[in-house]
Amino acid sequence: MKPALWLAEKGYVPEFLLRVGIRRLLAERLRDLGDGDLTSWLAHMSSSPVALVPEKANEQHYEVPPEFFVMCLGANLKYSSCLYEHEGATLEQAEEAMLALTCERAKLRDGQKVLELGCGWGSLSLWIASHFPNTTITSVSNSAPQCAYINDQAKKRGLTNIRA
Repeated sequence: MKPALWLAEKGYVPEFLLRVGIRRLLAERLRDLGDGDLTSWLAHMSSSPVALVPEKANEQHYEVPPEFFVMCLGANLKYSSCLYEHEGATLEQAEEAMLALTCERAKLRDGQKVLELGCGWGSLSLWIASHFPNTTITSVSNSAPQCAYINDQAKKRGLTNIRA
């Protein structure tokens, strides 16, 4: 299965074959559910909590010190997605390209008020603050280290139009 996934992820598998493979995997999953009674499984899932131990997610992800992400991510600490516009693009270029595209798609204009919920390490918020100086940005995160990092970066960069 690993070679097939590798080929699919690299874009070497035609779409119609991807669809066949997805349907096969879904059928396997339904068989693995037991008696195949999808209705009872859906009822069970509907009455279950979304997350069994949400505090573990915060502990394992949101409360990790910024120094770890500084070592692993690009200059913007963007961990959601990047846009590699050409084969030789660096991580920093891919981060910048995705941040610019995000703002373009949002039709962001200088002077607007932006609320970013779930802002992570502030990659988008800090980028907006530096590229749209008359825009005010409020960044919201449930992570104290992330908020502290964003506010510290804003201060270091001389950005007064952002608050986390």
